[in-house]
Amino acid sequence: MTEARVNRIYAGIDVGGTKTMFCVTGGSGEILLLEQRSTAAHEAPGSFMAWLFAELAQLLAGIQLEVPQLAGIGIGFPGVIGDTEGCLTQAPSLPWPAEDIRPLIRRHYAGRIYLDNDVNLALLGECWKGAAEGKEHVLMITVGTGIGSAMLLNGRLYKGADFAAGEAGYMIVDAGQDRHRLPASGAGFGPLEAVASGSGITALARAWLAEAEARSASRILELAGGGGENVDARHVLQAAAEGDPAALSLMDRPLEHLAAAIASAAVLLNPQLVVLGGGVAVSGEYYMKEIRERAGKYLPFPVNIEQARLGNTAGAVGAAATAAAILW
Repeated sequence: MTEARVNRIYAGIDVGGTKTMFCVTGGSGEILLLEQRSTAAHEAPGSFMAWLFAELAQLLAGIQLEVPQLAGIGIGFPGVIGDTEGCLTQAPSLPWPAEDIRPLIRRHYAGRIYLDNDVNLALLGECWKGAAEGKEHVLMITVGTGIGSAMLLNGRLYKGADFAAGEAGYMIVDAGQDRHRLPASGAGFGPLEAVASGSGITALARAWLAEAEARSASRILELAGGGGENVDARHVLQAAAEGDPAALSLMDRPLEHLAAAIASAAVLLNPQLVVLGGGVAVSGEYYMKEIRERAGKYLPFPVNIEQARLGNTAGAVGAAATAAAILW
């Protein structure tokens, strides 16, 4: 590592539909700042970038730094974005026009920028300081509001011909039915995430609760404060971990489909490690135990499946690492 890099400061930003994580590191990898903010929704990318850099400037001021002092910034987005062009697509939470956002970023910062998919950067964060450190063949799957994935093959991030590799949420669950459910624009939820994501689990639970008032005795409803409209995936997962029969039954389909998807990807890629991240996947040992056991039943050979270590900070940490060219 050069002395020049050691003396430089870099930022990584992980933009999510509801939360945005900011990370600032020194050139030798020490984390100087790690902060989360609620994402301010903007239909226009220009106004969003103004908000994003205003937040970054405020955070940097707290450690006596300014945006122009940064030697590089990496930004992850919840959609498809190429590193040779700056159009964000397949991003339901940021439905922007198909235009290059790099000039909009240049209004606020003139240095090195690196743009990528948020799960790609989360994988790089886990490779740098997390569960995948030292590995060269890794599959990462994130299960949160939706489902995404990223692949490290032969030590390199694999992005595909159009930078769209890893859109695991669009994996087919039921070939006969999913053909009619796929969004024509490619901008909505895919078949797998419609069933197995946090949003899918929430929808399953609310539909089940609406069927009969007798089910109001479920632990799921108790955890949600008694109102079916408040029920979400967190309550189902907690109730299932406590052994609630209704929650265990509701989780059967999401778990089975995700386990099958992991097994299908693993037999194609033969990874050293599968890393599971995202709010659903890191909910507790119950979820990981079920996934390991169910995926194992589909696999012809053992596959190591581990929980992400960096949690919701992985994307921002990975973004900072790419800005500093610490990894790739």
